[in-house]
Amino acid sequence: MRRLRLAAVLVATTLAGGFAATLLVAQEPKRVKNDIWLDEPREIQPPWWQRDLADDVVDRILKGIQKRDPAKAKQLSELRQKDPQKFKTQLREQGQPELDQMIRERFDARRQERNTKFVEWLKANYASDEQALTKLKEKDPQLYISEFDRLMRQYGYIFEADISCPELGAALKADFELKKRTNDLVRQVRGEKSEARKQALGMELQDVMGKRYDLIVRRKEIAYAELLKKLEAMQKQIRESQDEIAKWRDPKVKQENVRQRVLSLTENKVRFKWD
Repeated sequence: MRRLRLAAVLVATTLAGGFAATLLVAQEPKRVKNDIWLDEPREIQPPWWQRDLADDVVDRILKGIQKRDPAKAKQLSELRQKDPQKFKTQLREQGQPELDQMIRERFDARRQERNTKFVEWLKANYASDEQALTKLKEKDPQLYISEFDRLMRQYGYIFEADISCPELGAALKADFELKKRTNDLVRQVRGEKSEARKQALGMELQDVMGKRYDLIVRRKEIAYAELLKKLEAMQKQIRESQDEIAKWRDPKVKQENVRQRVLSLTENKVRFKWD
């Protein structure tokens, strides 16, 4: 149980971190491994918009400011040449509407991509639903949106599982069909007057529920296996972290890293006598 709880925490943390990362307009540069100076707390680093605004993003923000305030745009363009760091700070302050618009566009693009993939998945797995939905797209766009949302509520969890874990997706598809059959049998039993027919329906219902039970257990087994994989990856990361700490504690490694850092900061212009 302790292993499962630890794995669950890991999954939740990973998902939260992944969602926050989507808000960034620009990506951070790849971090170099085995450099202790890059492991300083993130809080002391400049914010992303002061570090990694790509030229095309900067140009787009300036064009937006140009439309709203030509004088301010000219001032920022001049500052861009004179003081790049101050320019980025002021650009962030003055270009907030443009940055907000780019973030919205990023979300919209990702949502559209997800919706397209869902329709493709629907066509491959529930063709009749996809055909009915597609007919509405031109006939009644408003009804199309409503029907799309309904199908997403109905199949969305299977779609997501099918992408991340096909084995789990297959189990959920089978369970979905069994749930439909269960509802159908229950409805028939309640409306049936013949006792013999009720008995037959009841036997079939018992068989269906037995299959559903097996699928529920199988889903739990798959989820458990996925959690163990994540736990093993975390344990590997812990071992690597322990090895790394042991390496950094070595006095010789410390001396060499300090020496290289000083030389880097002084651009080799200062000569020191090293022990």
